[in-house]
Amino acid sequence: MIDISIVIVNFNVKDALDNCLSSIYKSNTSSHNLEIFLVDNNSFDGSVELIKKKYPHIQLIENNKNLGFSKANNIALKLVNGKYILILNPDTILEEGTFQKLIDFINNNPKTGVVTSKLIKANGKLDPACKRSFPSLRVALPRLLGLSKLFPKSRIFGKYNLSYLDENKIHEVDAVNGAFMFMPKNVLDEVGLFDEDYFMYGEDIDLCFRIKKKGYKIFYLPEVNTIHLKGESTRKSKISYVNNFYGAMSIFVKKNLSGTNKLLPIIINIGIFLRLFLSYIKRIIKLFSFVLIDALLIFISLVLSVKLRFDIFPTNDYLFIITIYVIIWVILLSIFGVYSKKFKHSIKHTFNAIITGFFINSSITYFFKEYAFSRGVVLASTGFSLIFLITLKSIINLIIFFRKKNITLKKINLLVIGKKQLNQNLEDKLLAKYDIFYFNKIIQEKSISNLEEFIKFKGINEVLLTDDTFSNKEILSLMNDIKVSEILFKVIPTGKDLILSKLHSKIDEIDLIEIEYNINKKLNIFLKRLFDLVLSFFMLIFIYPFVFIYNKLSRRKLSTHFSKILLVPKVFSGKYSFVGMPIWYNKSDIDNLGKKGLTGIVQLKHDENLTTEDMDNYILYYGKNQSIILDIEILLKTLFSFIKYRSNKRKNL
Repeated sequence: MIDISIVIVNFNVKDALDNCLSSIYKSNTSSHNLEIFLVDNNSFDGSVELIKKKYPHIQLIENNKNLGFSKANNIALKLVNGKYILILNPDTILEEGTFQKLIDFINNNPKTGVVTSKLIKANGKLDPACKRSFPSLRVALPRLLGLSKLFPKSRIFGKYNLSYLDENKIHEVDAVNGAFMFMPKNVLDEVGLFDEDYFMYGEDIDLCFRIKKKGYKIFYLPEVNTIHLKGESTRKSKISYVNNFYGAMSIFVKKNLSGTNKLLPIIINIGIFLRLFLSYIKRIIKLFSFVLIDALLIFISLVLSVKLRFDIFPTNDYLFIITIYVIIWVILLSIFGVYSKKFKHSIKHTFNAIITGFFINSSITYFFKEYAFSRGVVLASTGFSLIFLITLKSIINLIIFFRKKNITLKKINLLVIGKKQLNQNLEDKLLAKYDIFYFNKIIQEKSISNLEEFIKFKGINEVLLTDDTFSNKEILSLMNDIKVSEILFKVIPTGKDLILSKLHSKIDEIDLIEIEYNINKKLNIFLKRLFDLVLSFFMLIFIYPFVFIYNKLSRRKLSTHFSKILLVPKVFSGKYSFVGMPIWYNKSDIDNLGKKGLTGIVQLKHDENLTTEDMDNYILYYGKNQSIILDIEILLKTLFSFIKYRSNKRKNL
């Protein structure tokens, strides 16, 4: 006889699902006879393959599309045989003894219809959705107005999530979360399955409502703790969440409460509209945020200029002409392409637009004297505008540079589309680390909709197209439709894949292309030496003495990073450079590629078990592409690598 039937609906949370299933078996300390149904809603992350390989005894149901929570659960609920049923999310982790505690509670409380555990989020805090009230007018209104978040401990405003109740005590509640619902099978047989009018959200409240109507009680049991990695399988945009959540609430009210309060559906619909409206307003503000910031900085420049020139703050008459000047400058910034994708945040185009605006605004003093400032004010405001805007654009460009070059060494999610298997894009691999996903290996049905869903779900940063799996028209359409504008799409040109993948060729096999090494150019040699002299001189004065004294007095051996500071005098003398091939690397055929360096691409990747071929390729790449900017980039990455190393070392202590 089956004691407990467990039903799990999964959608693209393979790792979380694996942890969940493992915890189920660990939690069964009383050796109850379990049956597990896994309903997969057309996942493409390898969830199905995981179940077949690691958990073959689980009853797997594969849907050919995402049916939503209600329909998917009902497919399995029609097949269960256990005395008790546990409806469980795949992003949960059970504790030992969970099942026995739940069964004991139901045996001691025979009118129990559903019992849930204390759901704890990944940050250790209570998931407030684990205990709720039905959405009456008194419950829904504070929720829609945001008062429940402002006053969670209030009995008036905190009714929706019952946040005023002691989370460590047993409570009878109206409804519980569908992430964890434990019930006797006979209760479900009596009240029926989930209402399939709900796609996501609301179906758990609806089922609880019908259970309560039959006279059963619903309990929150904090003696049982469950980790809930909330949102792992339902990551959506805010607008999508508003539609799903409040749409489900609207369905619930129409089905169950429309006769009790006719005002409630109207208020909920108004709430949905307001939340959607606010979401769109936020998007518009974000879209025009840089235009507004530039306009504000130009406005401040004009106000300061008036104050300095006349020692007064602008009156209403002044404010009118200031507004005209601001509009002219913003229009010119737009005309010069400062807000376009191609020249976004361009310092050169910003400078040209402001200077052009100076001449146009100055002409107003000749032709429209009644609306004119003195030319001194226009000149001063031009100067202030240049300072403010160029400083802003410089900061933005610096941030973009850090992100683009991955100075902080964060993982970049790269999606490779095509049959060719790449270790990594060679030119990008040299300076950044990637998490690589192979679309053709992961996804069975290669549709553009699956591609878009995968990009959003995995948080893909870059897409590399290696063949014609998708047509140009499909890719262009996707690039226009996809909402994440930071994604970079790259295409490997025909015949050029040898440059991008070590699996296909080596650099020294490119015999049809004349290779010119930057590091041997006279200008590059001069600039690199000048950079080494200036930086080493600074370090010899402000950093080297302290490290030298510490090394002499301390009995502890210096770390690899700090010990290199002791070699700064040799950089100053010209024996070494700050950036170059490793000091310990000896190969006569590449000795002409600059001086040996304290750091470099090979040194940055010392923990990757590089082969001699790998190191040769990296050194050749550096020699071919060397520049001061590249040297600074490598030095910054070395610094961040050291900071990460120290941080990880402290955590392990």
